Amino acid sequence: MQIGELAKATGVSVRALRHYEKQGLLASRRAENGYRVFRADSADRVGYIRLFLSCGFATREIAQFLPCYVDQANFDKESCPLGYEQHLEKLAEIEELIAVLNDRRDRLHHAIANFGATTVERLSVSTTARQVA
Repeated sequence: MQIGELAKATGVSVRALRHYEKQGLLASRRAENGYRVFRADSADRVGYIRLFLSCGFATREIAQFLPCYVDQANFDKESCPLGYEQHLEKLAEIEELIAVLNDRRDRLHHAIANFGATTVERLSVSTTARQVA
């Protein structure tokens, strides 16, 4: 399958596919005419890459555990411990971001509720006020 066909089959741009290849996530060989030729299972591989990008993983992170998904028929946290740990770390990172965003949202709600207050004290959300709210 040529790169244009792979792009059409996956809905991913040729540029992105070249990037994945450069990052070691996809492999191709060169045909006699110089065109990239990808394996038939490359569309599935691109599907995994897109899924993990949407989870917040960087391509360099995906490269470390992608073989578990594409090279092993069955795997678990014991046979792919690095991938499992990376998933747990990404979840913790996202949970931390959610906590930060929730705190910001609470502060903004308070600022809106006290819109027009002219002192920082009235606009600031105290720790006890956030716990009660």
